[in-house]
Amino acid sequence: SRWKASHAHSYACHEIRARASKAHGAMQSDRCLHVCLLGDAGIGHSAFLQCYKQVASSASGGSSAQGKEFSSHHPPFDASPNLESMVAMVELDGEPCRVRFTDNAGGRFLNPLVSTAIKAAHVVLLCYRSDKPESLASIRERWLPLLWSLRCECPWLLVSLASDMRERRRAAGDQLSCVSQDEAEEFAGRYGAWSYTECSSFFPATVQLVVDEALAAGITYYRLQWQLPSPEKEETDDAARETHPVKRWWTAAPKQGEMDVWLPHEKLNVKDDPTQLTEEQVRQGLSQLGDTGTRQHAYLRCDLQALGLTSLVKLRPWVQLQFLNVSRNQLRTLEPVGALRNLLHLNASHNLLIRSQNFTAPDALETCDMSYNCIAELGDWKVHRYLRELNLRGNYIHRISNGLKGNKELRMLDLSENLISKLEHLEHLELRTLNFAQNCLSSLEGIETLSKLQSLDVRHNNITTVAALRAEDIPRLRKLRLSENRISQIRELDQLASFSFLSDLYLEPGPVSQLPQYRAQVLHRLPRLRSLDAQQVTADERVKTELIFGADVETRREIFEQLLPEETFEDRRLMTEETIAAMELEQFGRNGDAGPYGRDEGAELMTFGEQGPPRTRIQQAKFRQRIEQARRGGDPEGVADFANFAAPFLGSPIFDDDLPDVLEAVAEGGVEELLLGPARLSVEGVRQLITFLRESPSRLRHIDLAGCTSVAAVGVELVNTFPFAKGCSLETENSGLAENTVVRLRNQTQEAAAALEKVVEERKRSARAVEEYRKMQPALEDLAQEFCARDSPPPPPPPLCHPLKWRLGVEKLAEAALKDFLKGNSAGLAEANGTWSITGKDGRSVKMTSDEHNALRQACDSMLREWGCNIEQEFEGEEGYDYAGPDAANGDGRPLPEAFAAAFGDAREARANPKLLGFMLWEGVEPSAAAVEAIRRKREEWEAAWRAAQERFERLTDQGQKAHDGSNGSPGVASGQIIAHFSHLSQPSTETSIKSPSFFNLKKVSEARRPAPNMGQDLHEALAAGVVAIEAVTGSSFGVDSVKLELRCLASTPATVAIRRGTIFQHQGWVHRQNLLLGLDYVVQVPAGGTVVKHMNGYCMNQTCACSNGNPMDLTDFYLDDDAVLASQALVWDHFEGIFTGKK
Repeated sequence: SRWKASHAHSYACHEIRARASKAHGAMQSDRCLHVCLLGDAGIGHSAFLQCYKQVASSASGGSSAQGKEFSSHHPPFDASPNLESMVAMVELDGEPCRVRFTDNAGGRFLNPLVSTAIKAAHVVLLCYRSDKPESLASIRERWLPLLWSLRCECPWLLVSLASDMRERRRAAGDQLSCVSQDEAEEFAGRYGAWSYTECSSFFPATVQLVVDEALAAGITYYRLQWQLPSPEKEETDDAARETHPVKRWWTAAPKQGEMDVWLPHEKLNVKDDPTQLTEEQVRQGLSQLGDTGTRQHAYLRCDLQALGLTSLVKLRPWVQLQFLNVSRNQLRTLEPVGALRNLLHLNASHNLLIRSQNFTAPDALETCDMSYNCIAELGDWKVHRYLRELNLRGNYIHRISNGLKGNKELRMLDLSENLISKLEHLEHLELRTLNFAQNCLSSLEGIETLSKLQSLDVRHNNITTVAALRAEDIPRLRKLRLSENRISQIRELDQLASFSFLSDLYLEPGPVSQLPQYRAQVLHRLPRLRSLDAQQVTADERVKTELIFGADVETRREIFEQLLPEETFEDRRLMTEETIAAMELEQFGRNGDAGPYGRDEGAELMTFGEQGPPRTRIQQAKFRQRIEQARRGGDPEGVADFANFAAPFLGSPIFDDDLPDVLEAVAEGGVEELLLGPARLSVEGVRQLITFLRESPSRLRHIDLAGCTSVAAVGVELVNTFPFAKGCSLETENSGLAENTVVRLRNQTQEAAAALEKVVEERKRSARAVEEYRKMQPALEDLAQEFCARDSPPPPPPPLCHPLKWRLGVEKLAEAALKDFLKGNSAGLAEANGTWSITGKDGRSVKMTSDEHNALRQACDSMLREWGCNIEQEFEGEEGYDYAGPDAANGDGRPLPEAFAAAFGDAREARANPKLLGFMLWEGVEPSAAAVEAIRRKREEWEAAWRAAQERFERLTDQGQKAHDGSNGSPGVASGQIIAHFSHLSQPSTETSIKSPSFFNLKKVSEARRPAPNMGQDLHEALAAGVVAIEAVTGSSFGVDSVKLELRCLASTPATVAIRRGTIFQHQGWVHRQNLLLGLDYVVQVPAGGTVVKHMNGYCMNQTCACSNGNPMDLTDFYLDDDAVLASQALVWDHFEGIFTGKK
């Protein structure tokens, strides 16, 4: 594109061509690039990924699912299921590489992982649709600020999806609603994109081009990523975690209530489960006939990979399986796998799992592969006692928890490509292989506990030292991968010489590998190595090393002097240890140390002018980002930083050509401090900055030019023209100026500090004013519409009592009117003897009847509902209108204007506030006669219906108590009310007779004795025998701790009481709340003469009544002994609702 043609080119250019592997299964990759797709939902992310998936499949010799060309049908891909995550194998520069694509819009359940995916990304694709301009605006207002707030340093691409839609709109004559290519290219250039690309899923070649460009950016960043410092560490100290507990939404072992977090992800409805496993697929995947261990033959292996499966229910009957491969599907849970008790090897990689423990543990699982899922915590693996290999590569794990402490048989652990910053909780493990490549490690502390470790891979981290590796701790270490870290000193390798078995070492790429004669230096220190950087150590190399470091020089000298005593011995070696030391000093300025970042070999091959090399594409993108952040007020606020970067590959100095953009952004953002550091400015550039400070009305007061050599050339002029009086200051350390001049330019005086403080306070005040003004915009827009010129007048505005008139910006008139109203009506709408009245604007009294008052309240609710409050109406009680309790006006609706809430309270208070009701009358809001009559009629009808219902309830209760509550019943035991309640629910309102307990499948303890419990005495028997007594029973909601039972022991010895599942508790009156049914067995130990309180889990028994809310309850004489019904709350509802509705 034209923008890319004018973009600053990269001097470290590498030709990168990414293509799908033709030998997909044979490729083994050590690298993984993460491509994160961001953008609004519904713009084509999933179609993009599906298209690329089929392109890659076609390139590797496969065929598409439908076997059709992409452009031969419309739409090209199904909308469901979405692709939230996908891993492909590609080839970059002739080497295999995994590429993981993560789609933020693919599923609502993965939204909380967006920030984590961004932090792990090597390149971000910010996507929009050209026919949806709002999606491009969302990138500016939502997604770019998100990237900046997360300190995301990776490059990003601007990608136009469904680009064919622009051409279609153009053909239809509609061009105004589309984003043009020029607009998109300008957007990409301004905000610092790596490039701008377009694609359409109808044209797979365009999708491939986008992926190629993304991988070019990603691999460039990957090769430089090791220079970045380690991210801020999370608190890992146990005491600190107790003090500041942090519970993530993805917790692997959730506590009470945390099921609500992961259960929606793993719970599948019809829409979420479009590709269920079939019996035929299971049979086709079976192989490996063998002995099951019970003298029977059966298939032991089942391969179900890459079928797009969303559930595995059909696997349950195949309990003999020992090998299961369900990789590369769309699985969110492995719950059916728990039925495979004989399972030994599980491969569930490349799915959508968010927990490691989402299935019941098989009896003897040995290997588990959950790589490339969305797991964010390690989880607890102690239930897998025989686990030998665990692969959690390519997830989002931040920390190694103590979940592996019980895995004594674990031999291989792969946690590569996660976000782990510390090695911890590895003690007592007998690992042989540990892979931690592509994490965030800054040291190897914690590795010393693995005494039997043989292979360690910590490639691509932020490690600067190997001091934690000690042969006395890990004597068997054979293979060590330290490449792509920040090890810069060759003496770090001296410590590895004591490892007797170390034979394979990887250090390249990395700073230390840039030292001259690097291989010879390493082999001199580690002569036992057989392979260095995957290259076999040859005999020639060993001989060369010995020659360089003079292994036999002294021997040769002695022999020479003995044979030729009159001659002078000359060392004729071309390369010696002294020569290497001289080369190190010349290249790095020190011996044996390449520096934390080594040197840029690509830059050394080219010659540049005084300004040095041009910016790379990454540096140009970072510069544009800093410009935009300055426009938005700076980061941190008030500071525009163009001098400090996380790593050298991100930053570049400021040049004269950059000053116009920099100073413009500084002025627009109201920045007070500008950090330029060692900028490569000319004398004219320095003068331009000082002129800007002196003459510009901007808030800029401080510039940092430390290390800028051009400052010295204008030293005297600078001091004479510098605006000290404005409180401005200039940092010029290491710029060639005299120390007294440097101190003078810092302007550290009280006057300067006061001036700067004044500027800062003004910025804050301005920000507050802008925020307030933005809040006023809706009200001001409406006010403009009321008085704008037009052919006919607009509809009348709402009265001043309406919340619309109390919005910020127009509230003054309403406040003045309320003040006038309260002068003559201090209490608002006053009530006396059933009549309500106010003093009107004309001074006359305005009176209302009870029905008129209720109609006015109804009008008040309508007004609040029109504003956006959630109001529910109920007509109940003698007054004809009830406020429906706490749920009538909840907090989910639109918040009321602050001035309105200050005058009348929140929605719940305002709808009953006599001041608001009176103010409504004052403003002319009066109920009509028809409304008053309707309210009166409804009130009379309701009162009659209510009284009839109460009489029916009393008759049902009398019958129930007469039939089931005898005079000899135990205290705290009653059963008549529940039969009356259930009879009411199961028959028309005209019926007044009760049903028998058998109608509801209930049994009576006194008539059908239950089998003796396994432990303790049945509660009913203990009550009848006088062993215990019920002090109180309280019901609260349903589920966990919903039944609170207080028992007192009447015996002289402790009592063990069994409270059986199926036991039923009833409410004591017509509260129209749920009766509760126990679904579990409980055993309670009651001390002699003492009391005990037991909280129990109860099911509610129907769906048409409210939950218990701390209500007193009675133990009934009834029980339900159908275990199938007691299996879940839903089954209990099915059972009783089926009876109540006559469907069962």
